Amino acid sequence: MNLNKNSLVGYLRRKKIIGKNEVVLDMRQIGDSLKNQIYLATTAQQRLLVKQAHAKTQIKERWWLDRKRIFAEKNCIEILANILPPDVIPDALLEDRTDFILVTTAPAREAVLWENDLSMGRIDLQIAAQAGELLAAVHNQTHNVRELKAMFKDVKPFEQLRLQPLYEYVAAAFPEIQKAVQHQAKELLRPGRCLVLADLRPRNVYINSGQLYLVDFAAAHFGQPSFDLAFYAADMCLKAMLNHPQKAAYLEAINVFWLAYFRIAEYARTAEVERSAVRDFGCLLLAQVAGRMPVYEADEEFRDLTYRVAQSLLFTELEKIEDITEFINRTLIDG
Repeated sequence: MNLNKNSLVGYLRRKKIIGKNEVVLDMRQIGDSLKNQIYLATTAQQRLLVKQAHAKTQIKERWWLDRKRIFAEKNCIEILANILPPDVIPDALLEDRTDFILVTTAPAREAVLWENDLSMGRIDLQIAAQAGELLAAVHNQTHNVRELKAMFKDVKPFEQLRLQPLYEYVAAAFPEIQKAVQHQAKELLRPGRCLVLADLRPRNVYINSGQLYLVDFAAAHFGQPSFDLAFYAADMCLKAMLNHPQKAAYLEAINVFWLAYFRIAEYARTAEVERSAVRDFGCLLLAQVAGRMPVYEADEEFRDLTYRVAQSLLFTELEKIEDITEFINRTLIDG
């Protein structure tokens, strides 16, 4: 069964998620529908997110996806509920293993998508710090937990959603850095160290009264913590590059996030993770403009600038994140 607006209410009633007489006041499709069909349904009693995983990305070329990723997302939500403060993540209400559907609670009506705040130039560094602290708590408390290694051992969705469209595409597009990018990809497939969310970025973070609310854990797996750090940093760095007047503020949002994370990260070999995260940062930044589905359709000049920044990140000897972002800032000024 493929969910649509006509079938959604009946489906929720059959699954006893909404009552027989519970009126749906609003129902809308959200997201780009490329990898999932997602609906927000609102009644007087509750707000629900209904997500159905696609078997392939809704683009012209064939890009197959493992629909079982929806089950890993539900497992991730349940694990995070035991780690993070209340009201930071959704509650999982239904897992439909036949039709690959997950129903969760939705952010509060008053919650604002962090991505939207940033697009309007509102860069709240306290939010960045909170994100770093929450991520460190997840990595700390899941580090080397045997049960989680077994639960999240399937990395196929991570490969399909992250490694293949990002690292592999960048490696193929830039032969001069191919070995370095391939090395980072292989590092990410080493035996895992902790639960990796693999999609922590402003488009998946809501803000309500100064508190974060995280969504979307479809690529979650037991892996390398460096990826989560780099994924956030690459997203924020692209924003700095696209918003030149506020570039320093966006780069500071990387610093604050990064420093907040490492201030409380207490698992073994954090220095090694930090060095690897900088190299992953370079790979993922370049993937923003040269991956399988670029976040930004860059012209040649912007693509060249992104390449120069990414290449520097891959091979830099700088260790402090403040020095790294200052280097990026100077590069953006010089053009």
